[in-house]
Amino acid sequence: MRHLSFFIIGMFLVISSINAGVTFHLNTSTAPGFADSTHTLVVRGSMNDWSGNNWQMTNVGGDYWTYTSDTLSDGEYEYKYVVIDDFDTESWESTNNRALTVTGETSLPQDYWENGISPPFTETDSIDVFFRVSTAGILGYDGDTMYIAGYMNSWTGEPLQQEGDSEFWSGHYTFDPDGGTVVSYKFQHGEGGYESINNRVFTTSSDTTLSWAYFNNEPPSDDEIVYSTITLTLTDEGTGFQDVRFKGTMTNWAVVQGYDDGTNGDEVAGDLIWTAVFEDIIGPNTYEWGAIDTDNGNGTTCDVCDGSDGYGNWLLNIIGEPNQEFTIEEDGSVSGSVNITIPYQGDPITKTVIFSVDMTEWLDEEDASGMPIFSLSRGDQMQLRGGFNGWDCDDPADCEMTRTPGTNIFSIAASITGFPTNPVEYKYYLHLDSTSVDHLSTMYGDLPDYIGWENSPQYGGANRVFQLGVDDGTGLLELPMEGYYDLPAGGVVPCCRTVTLTFNVDMVGADSLGFNPDQDSVYLSLKDHWLKIMQGLGGGDHKMWATPNGDGTYSASPSFVGPFPWHMIYTWGFYDVSELAYIEEGGGFGYGASRARYHHANANNDCWWRDYNFPMDTWHPDAPMPLEPFEPDSICIPLAGIDKTVVPDEFFLSNNYPNPFNPNTSFNFGIPLSGDVKISIYNILGQKIFGYNKTGLEAGTYEFNWNGKDQYGKQVTTGIYFYEIKAGKEFQDIKKMTFLK
Repeated sequence: MRHLSFFIIGMFLVISSINAGVTFHLNTSTAPGFADSTHTLVVRGSMNDWSGNNWQMTNVGGDYWTYTSDTLSDGEYEYKYVVIDDFDTESWESTNNRALTVTGETSLPQDYWENGISPPFTETDSIDVFFRVSTAGILGYDGDTMYIAGYMNSWTGEPLQQEGDSEFWSGHYTFDPDGGTVVSYKFQHGEGGYESINNRVFTTSSDTTLSWAYFNNEPPSDDEIVYSTITLTLTDEGTGFQDVRFKGTMTNWAVVQGYDDGTNGDEVAGDLIWTAVFEDIIGPNTYEWGAIDTDNGNGTTCDVCDGSDGYGNWLLNIIGEPNQEFTIEEDGSVSGSVNITIPYQGDPITKTVIFSVDMTEWLDEEDASGMPIFSLSRGDQMQLRGGFNGWDCDDPADCEMTRTPGTNIFSIAASITGFPTNPVEYKYYLHLDSTSVDHLSTMYGDLPDYIGWENSPQYGGANRVFQLGVDDGTGLLELPMEGYYDLPAGGVVPCCRTVTLTFNVDMVGADSLGFNPDQDSVYLSLKDHWLKIMQGLGGGDHKMWATPNGDGTYSASPSFVGPFPWHMIYTWGFYDVSELAYIEEGGGFGYGASRARYHHANANNDCWWRDYNFPMDTWHPDAPMPLEPFEPDSICIPLAGIDKTVVPDEFFLSNNYPNPFNPNTSFNFGIPLSGDVKISIYNILGQKIFGYNKTGLEAGTYEFNWNGKDQYGKQVTTGIYFYEIKAGKEFQDIKKMTFLK
């Protein structure tokens, strides 16, 4: 299903005429309850006999309107503004007539409706934006407080203010005075009732009140309202859930108790058919719903047991189905799905699950060469968060991961109870201490509150998933080693190296969704939070406009400066001029919400990051998005020649060969114990010009090849150089080599 996110550009525009005339400017921010781009605004006065709609104003974004008249004779006039709604009802300003003096071509100062006091806009210290939503399209709306959540409040719902007794609610936020901030947001019906459409988006440019929108972009219906009683059921085919609750859009996703005790609509006690009755559900309308098992298999895990504490299995995940839907028809009848059946999942089991994450490419420590973010010395923590611990870290024992001495590996053992085939969702979370927040903000600007959550490329930015599996008698499950953001060792373009990446998309198939290549613009939307922050692109939505190739395909070629990761998490979208809407591929929070691709070192195997052209994408409107296979072994590393059958008795470092060399040279080293290896190359002044780190290298003999280039990809000059190896704390050696041109 495709949703449209409507967007009005908030900017001031003056429309001029080829004839000398009068230009009127009106700001409707002081007109509560009406006057937006869907209405008609006209200028009427003594110059047009106080009648007609010929002097119709144009909405030029947000609450700004303008009109330029034909030539008027010099003289004195009076006028007012008139708004005409969708039902042709006229509303005149109730204040005294405005005075107009014409002496040639005239551009009037900004008027405000009713001569009202302007909103608290500030000219220099911030950009002030007012958000407005109409509740007229919400079936059965009874005055509940409306909320807004988005980039400006870290997606924490905050109440809006009702405009008098009208159907409109509004709120005020301030933004960076430099403008250009891309802001995504949604309105909420009640604190938790998010709109079901894609995020609304606008870009800050000047003080404005955004044009109002209907909640969920749904205008009032002409259909007569009907009320129906809905009975939802969940049939358990043997798993034996202890506590089932229902939730959906009919309750703004609030959790409602289910019953299997012969009461509250349940017919037979203990038959494993859970029932919930919803009275006075308003139609005609379509609703989404699902159910949770709050006991997680043993009836003891959750605290509040209403789903608000983060616990509970979304039971549709078990059967791999999307949210269910039912429709209340015009006559009050019900169609669609009102029952969920969950096959037997086996008896609940408990296992100690070991999670491990490699933070090599995220450490801000001496000799680290990746993304300098994570610092134990500043008090940062690695955490594990999932449905089994409420997606938080209220109990450190359940979430704080511990570094394995001598490694960059962080681990935790968590006791998890559930059904063998139930998907268990989780993510790694980088908890930044306030010291780190200050440090990183100094370098990259303000950090969004959600920055610590990883977006796993393997899952298209969604949660990681595993299953407990059958009870093998050990009570233990060790998951494979993972990287934060799936970033393996060697998967970071090093500091200061500039790489241009070209993205390509075929938009031919998007015409069925309203794409018009003659007027619409295509953009690339980046989803990797850390990439955007470290590249100075901000933490919100960021769009890079693509260039048409003339054959229905488009390309975008952004350049990034290292350090940045080898993965790219993104989607394609286009701006629909006819609908004033941004339309993006996919969406949602599940598996494959975004695309994922990886750029690699070149085919010459010289282990250097170069400009890269991604294969052609094809417009893909619905999730899941296509994901390039995750193949960390494809990362080019300058290590070769491992011989696991010949493990040296002691550490060693050989002389390089050839020596002197141009441009390549190699040397061997051996490690009798598995561990971390650091290789550094210095110039004659002792300055480090190249570094390579490898975590958890197996015992054995290796060959290292160097192409004579520094960390910036620049060929070194003739002279003497030194290469050094450090293997854990056990071994260090340094040797000399000569480069000749």
